[in-house]
Amino acid sequence: SYSSKLLKKKELIVLNKIDLIDEETVKDIVDHFSKNRNCEIMTMTTLKKDSISKIKAKLLTYVS
Repeated sequence: SYSSKLLKKKELIVLNKIDLIDEETVKDIVDHFSKNRNCEIMTMTTLKKDSISKIKAKLLTYVS
């Protein structure tokens, strides 16, 4: 069983390969994942060089 402390932690969901689908589908997926959740959702694609840097920066804010 998991610790109840886990429920209090911030949740970050990263959706990868968004370049393979259209913007409306991305929006629908983000809406689906964020429904009834208190989380942050980020999208990324390796076609944009700054995607990984943004994810790294966000992860650093979670641990610092």
